[in-house]
Amino acid sequence: MTTPKRSSLDDWVRRISEEEMPIFGHTVQQVVSVAEDENAPTVELARVILQDASMTARVLKLANSVYYNPHEQQISTISRAVVVLGFTTVRSMCLSIALVDSFVQGAPRDRLTRELARAIHAAVQARTVAMARGDESPEEVFIATLLYHLGDLAFWCFSGEAGDRLDTLLRQPGNTPEQAETEVLGFRLRQLTGNLVKEWRINELLSATLRHPDSMDTRSRNITLCHQLARAAEQGWESPQVKQLTRELTELTGQSEKTVNTHLHQNARDAARIAGYYGAAAAAAVIPLPRGEQMLEEEELEVPEYPQPDGMLQLRILRELALLLDDPKSDFNLVMELVLEGMYRGAGMDRTLFALLTPDRRGLRAKFALGGERDSLTGGFHFTRHPQEENVFFHLLDKPAALWFDPARRPEQRRWQTTQLAGVVGRAPFLAAPILVNGNAIGLFYADRALSGRPLDEESFESFKHFAQQAGLGLGHLAQRRR
Repeated sequence: MTTPKRSSLDDWVRRISEEEMPIFGHTVQQVVSVAEDENAPTVELARVILQDASMTARVLKLANSVYYNPHEQQISTISRAVVVLGFTTVRSMCLSIALVDSFVQGAPRDRLTRELARAIHAAVQARTVAMARGDESPEEVFIATLLYHLGDLAFWCFSGEAGDRLDTLLRQPGNTPEQAETEVLGFRLRQLTGNLVKEWRINELLSATLRHPDSMDTRSRNITLCHQLARAAEQGWESPQVKQLTRELTELTGQSEKTVNTHLHQNARDAARIAGYYGAAAAAAVIPLPRGEQMLEEEELEVPEYPQPDGMLQLRILRELALLLDDPKSDFNLVMELVLEGMYRGAGMDRTLFALLTPDRRGLRAKFALGGERDSLTGGFHFTRHPQEENVFFHLLDKPAALWFDPARRPEQRRWQTTQLAGVVGRAPFLAAPILVNGNAIGLFYADRALSGRPLDEESFESFKHFAQQAGLGLGHLAQRRR
């Protein structure tokens, strides 16, 4: 019997990056590029998240959990989550959810479930330990810990026949993981982790810890000790290994052993709950809880394909807008992003967009957009004023009033239904409203339900107009405060 040809380490990295986990890699690149760009507003992160309805729902679930939000401030929008919890916290949620999404779709192997449970458990423990140490970036520690065995997770999710062979070998007495991995693959799964982390440029702390796993650097020890704890707890929270690791974490944090022990037990409960929020119910079920406790089952999140109109959410978003305007750190971008999110998620639109007039008032160009196909919408949404050609958007800017554009029902609007307009926004009905700041139009909002084909109605038009009015009032408030 011939031995199957082994794939090289580079082959595995290419396959996982390009074929098996391209969405995770793309999300990582989006989030990393936002983080690295000093000029990119934090609202860019909100836009990355809002592209995905499921991620939006789970980030908000996490943002309102006691673990991330101990003061229980109600957070109804992604924009507000970034303001209240901070960029790095929401960024780590985004990466974590994208990672879990990549693996829960894979083959339901027992080893994958256990590796994912350990990763989430260790990361939750590590973040709390980092906070106790006064670490400058506990979220960086969280992500580094979550991805510390990324190669193992990816392999057990996508390994196929090679995974079967390695699993068989690992079950045989006397085989160490090092020997079995080298025999089946020709390399260690730790090496696969290192190369994937390098490929995706995820986290320098993680890279450093992978290069020197025995380092006495405090942050690296934070990561490795919490991974050892997550594995040891599977043998029982009263095991000698857990007690030894608790003593080492006591030394690392400078807290009493009793305090550390209490925190470790609570972190395990939080980890099981958070794993469920991520969508990893199977992993949540195998995270070891102290004293044989049972995890309470959480209701499964139901996420519609397109946002549905929600009057209560609209009220909460308007309240968050008022809070934002009282915050000295609020700015134009944050206000506009929150209003767009209100239109998108509160009024239940498929796409929303904000466009600004150029200083000479002859051009109109998209600045922000949310919803499906946002990149193509913003890329095409730019219009120039021509004396011989009527344009619906310049019309409503010159004679400021909100507009429900539906030429099929309103024949008088047909003169504005140009080829250029249809090429940019399509032929479905849409809503548009000018943004008036101290009586002057500076741009406009656009919204539609073109992707879902759902009809617009009077209620959605009124909600849309109200958010547009609040945007103008809010921007006027900001302008006054800066005088």
